Amino acid sequence: MLLTIFTPAYNRADKIRRVFSSLEEQMNSECEWLIIDDGSKDNTNEVVSKFIEESSMNIRYYKKENGGKHTAHNMAVDLAKGKYFMCLDSDDYLENNSIEALIYKIKQCGSQEGIIAYKCDQNRTLLSKKFPQEMSVSNIYALNQEYNCMGEFVFVFPTELLKKNKFPVFAGERFLTESVLYDKMNCRMHLLEKVIEVCEYQTDGLSNNLNEIMKKNPAGYCMYFMQRIDMQATFRNRIITIGKYLCFCIFAGEKRSVYNGKYKRLLRLSYPLGIVMWLYYKGIRRF
Repeated sequence: MLLTIFTPAYNRADKIRRVFSSLEEQMNSECEWLIIDDGSKDNTNEVVSKFIEESSMNIRYYKKENGGKHTAHNMAVDLAKGKYFMCLDSDDYLENNSIEALIYKIKQCGSQEGIIAYKCDQNRTLLSKKFPQEMSVSNIYALNQEYNCMGEFVFVFPTELLKKNKFPVFAGERFLTESVLYDKMNCRMHLLEKVIEVCEYQTDGLSNNLNEIMKKNPAGYCMYFMQRIDMQATFRNRIITIGKYLCFCIFAGEKRSVYNGKYKRLLRLSYPLGIVMWLYYKGIRRF
């Protein structure tokens, strides 16, 4: 099996058929569709059972207790049969000929290399800047910082590399920004200049409720800012990141992540900034 396409699902019975349709039109024997139901309370299981009955696609479905997308991702990585792994959200769908393009590109990759491709919205607008002329970049962060190429992308990683770099899980928190994982994926990424995934944002989705998500998941954001301290290219950005890290250390309490990087002295000097940011999040952002 070459590629596992993983879909996390939570109360998306009304949307997941569109994912199914986009896959069925182009799926082949080198791919599998792995669905992890993160404790849905609707009839997602019944909908998926019908998919399995009526389709010749290689579909596998598992249901777990609700723990958040990152926990579903960890489970999917453990279950994946494909050498490569990508996530396709339940409210999005694949563009035509995407699987063919991905497989062609995968066969050009080394065993420790991945792929970055485009996403667009339903109006066909790219959700990122265009790629640089290079055929590949050293890692995801390099694409953002060295080439100023920001936005939302499709990522395809070697499954074995993901098995070594899973999402951490914090008790009582059901969201962890994907950047916590992507920042650790230090592998060369080939650039595929094709729209692979079409995205639809839901009013109850994560992208529309950032403030509330950060408030409910402080330990995850504490880790995110901690990881980013050493990655900053300028002093200004590093100071801001340290301030946010210290702020979320307070919110996270005993679940905070301990910084062991090379800027410990700067961090100690920045405690007042952390307090100021904490006051901002408490007073202005209503944490």
